[in-house]
Amino acid sequence: MRLLPAIIVFVFCGIHLNGQPKIKTHLFKDQPKNLNIFINPTVQFSQIVQQYSVIPGIRAGVIINKKIAIGGLYNFTLKDVTLPEAKGAGKLQMKWGGIHLEYTLWPHQKVHLTIPLSAGIGQLKVAESLNDSLTGDPNFFFAEPGLMIEINIWKYAKLGLGGCYRYLGNVSYNSLTSIDLSGFAAFASVKFGMFNYSDRRPVRRKQRLPKD
Repeated sequence: MRLLPAIIVFVFCGIHLNGQPKIKTHLFKDQPKNLNIFINPTVQFSQIVQQYSVIPGIRAGVIINKKIAIGGLYNFTLKDVTLPEAKGAGKLQMKWGGIHLEYTLWPHQKVHLTIPLSAGIGQLKVAESLNDSLTGDPNFFFAEPGLMIEINIWKYAKLGLGGCYRYLGNVSYNSLTSIDLSGFAAFASVKFGMFNYSDRRPVRRKQRLPKD
């Protein structure tokens, strides 16, 4: 008698599972991802050791599903930064690079919001210093979160304006500290790629009106 309830439960479970829709197991086959390659020249305006500096850079990578960008970046100081005597004097050069992540809100809108985040390592170089020998480690790590307003100016280009905060850690080189090199920055960006999103929007079916 105990076998009958077990058989009933087994049959019921089989019918229930067969009635459910099939589970999609092939992620990229069932839900194809939209990948676009981009290249992104940038320029920043920021203070380094209390002096305004121009910082050009380049980003490149792929955009997944029009919203998530993954790639790399490289930035450097355009001109040498003149150090005060309290910091050993001389001319300072900086360069840094690493990974770049970006999330875009409402990419189909002509004007939308983008949240970039970069992190990696960099290097300092001081020339013509008053110190006979430079001390410390010229290498550092950085993190740079930001916020940007982006405009779809062309199906192959986007213009971006925004701000970010550059944080440098592990700085102990020739009297320089993290406070001297970290700070806020305003930046402009031009992103090139395939952005004709308006041509790819799914067509909505018109609702049929009930017949009289």
